[in-house]
Amino acid sequence: MANARTRTGSNLLLDEYWEAGDDRYVDEVLSLTAGKKLKSLADRWLKDSRPFARRTLVAYIADGCDRPHHRPLVKSLFKLAEKAHDDELVGHFMVAFDRLVERKLVEKSRYDWSSRQSLKVRTLVGTGKHPARFWGRNDSAPHFSKATRDYLRRRVLRYFRDIGRKDPVRYGEAIRKALVLYRDDHLDKPERLLDAWSLLHVLYHGSPVLDRHPDGIRVAKGHSLAELEPAPLWPEAWKGSFEDVLALVTTAKSRTVRVFAVQILKAWYPRELGTLTMSRLRPLIASPNEEVQVFAADLLRTAEGISSLSVAEWLELLQIDNPTALGFLCEAIKKHVSPARLTLDQCVDLACSPIAPVAELGLDWAMTKKTAGIKTIESVLRLASARAPRVREAAAKWVVSILSTSKETRMTHVRDLVDARYDDVRREALQLFERDVRFKDDPALWSALAESPYDDVRAFLLAHLVQREKALGPATLERIWATTILAVHRGSKQKRTALSQIAARIVSHPTEAEPLVGLFGYALRSVRPPERRAALAAVSRAAFQAPALRSAIGRKLPELSLFQEERA
Repeated sequence: MANARTRTGSNLLLDEYWEAGDDRYVDEVLSLTAGKKLKSLADRWLKDSRPFARRTLVAYIADGCDRPHHRPLVKSLFKLAEKAHDDELVGHFMVAFDRLVERKLVEKSRYDWSSRQSLKVRTLVGTGKHPARFWGRNDSAPHFSKATRDYLRRRVLRYFRDIGRKDPVRYGEAIRKALVLYRDDHLDKPERLLDAWSLLHVLYHGSPVLDRHPDGIRVAKGHSLAELEPAPLWPEAWKGSFEDVLALVTTAKSRTVRVFAVQILKAWYPRELGTLTMSRLRPLIASPNEEVQVFAADLLRTAEGISSLSVAEWLELLQIDNPTALGFLCEAIKKHVSPARLTLDQCVDLACSPIAPVAELGLDWAMTKKTAGIKTIESVLRLASARAPRVREAAAKWVVSILSTSKETRMTHVRDLVDARYDDVRREALQLFERDVRFKDDPALWSALAESPYDDVRAFLLAHLVQREKALGPATLERIWATTILAVHRGSKQKRTALSQIAARIVSHPTEAEPLVGLFGYALRSVRPPERRAALAAVSRAAFQAPALRSAIGRKLPELSLFQEERA
C-alpha cells in the first residue's frame, strides 16, 4: 500500500493535464486531499473514452485506494464501475481492496486448563494502522474504517460471485484477468495472503484448510497453508478453459496464482498436458519463475516432438538457471540425444556450466570423444575453468592424463594449467610437471613458475629451487625469496626454507651478496632462534674468508658486530 504524498496537488495543473491527456494527471490526483473536489472527478474519469483516461484510472486504483481523504473518490469510482458492469475495472478494485486490511502474526499467552499451564500461541491481530470508528458514519476520517474495509472486500467479491451464478464463462474470463494483477509483493507474508479475502475465495473457496471468521480468514486448526489445494469458487468456470489456465501460468505476477494454475492443470487437464509440443513448452521452460520451470521440465517426458529437437535447441534449453528443472532436462537429453551428435567443444561448453547436473553431463560426454591432436588438447584445456567443483576436479585429472600420454603436448599447455585460477587444477598440473621428463628440466617452464601470482605455485618452486638455480637468474631468485619472506600470511616452513637458500647463495656467490644480505636480515626475523643461528653461522664463516662479503654485511646489517676489530 503506497504511502501518502507530502506535496499538495494543484487544481490548475489537474485541469491542464486532463485536457492535454497527460499521464501526470494521475500523480496530481494522488496528491490532492480535498474530498469534494476528488469526488467530482469520478463521473468524467470513468466515462471518458480516451485511452489516456482508462490508463490513468487503472494506475490510480493500482496505487491501493488508501490515500488520505480519497474515500469519496474511491467509493464513487467503484459504484460507477459496478453500475457499468465493467468487469475489468472491478477486477482492479478487487486487487486493491484485498490490500486494504492488514493483520500481523503475534505471539500471545493462553492458559490451557487441561494441562494446567500457560501456552504460547500465534494469532492474527489488526495492525491499528488507521484508527477509526468501526460503526456509523465518519466523514472527517482520512481513511476507511475497519468496518468499511471489510465491507468493500465482501462487496467486490459479491459482484463476481453474482456473475458466476448467472454466467460462469463470463466469470471465468473476468476473474482470470483480475488474478494476473496480483503481485508477489502483495502476498509476501502468510498473513497478507490470509488478508486477501477475494483471492482466497476465488482460488480456495471450498478448502477445509481455511476458516472464515467475521474478522478475517484463518488457517483451520490442525492444518497449514502448505496443504492448500484448488477448490475454486464456481469450479465450472475453470473447466473447458485449458488455454486460459495455461496462459495464467506464464502471465500471473504472483506465485500464489501461478501455483494454483499449475495445480489446476495437473488435476483437471492431464490429457491436454500430454499433447503439448516443444514449441508450447519452451516459453514455460524459459520462465524466470522456479515453479513454472519445474512444471515445464516435468512435462518434457511426454512432450510431442522432443526426440526431434536439434542439438542447438537442446543446448539453448540447458541455459536456464534452475537446478531442479535442469535435473529433468538432463534426464531428457540423455534419453533422446546421442553424445555422437555433439562436438567436443559443445561437450566442453556444457562441462563449464556452473550447474552441476549440466556440467556432469558435459564431462561424461566429452570423455567419450577422441582426444588426439593439438586442437583437441586446446579444447579440453578449457576445462581448467569449469565452475562446478566436483566436475572440475575430475576434469583436471582427465586433462592431465591426456597431456601425459599425448605426443602433441607442449610446454605451453602445462604452463596454462599451472596458471589456472583453481588450486585443484594447479595441483594436478604441478604433479605432471614434476614427473614428466619432457617438462621437469625445461628452464622456460621453471622461469614461468617464478611469475605466478599463486602461493602454491611459488611454494612448489621454492621446494625445488636448489636443483633449479641454474635455470633462474639472480634477479629471479631474489624476487622469489623476497615474496616468500615478506608474505605475512605464509607459513614459517617456507620462510625457513627461503632463509637457508639465501644463506647458501650468499656463501656460494659472494659477488651477489649486496642485494641478498638485506633480504637475509628480513629473513632472520621471520624464523625461530635455532634456524637463525644456523644461517648466521654459515654466512659468518664465509664472511671471514671474503672481504667483499664483510663489507656488504657491515653496510646492510650494521646491527651485526662480526668485524669490530677491523672497523676500530
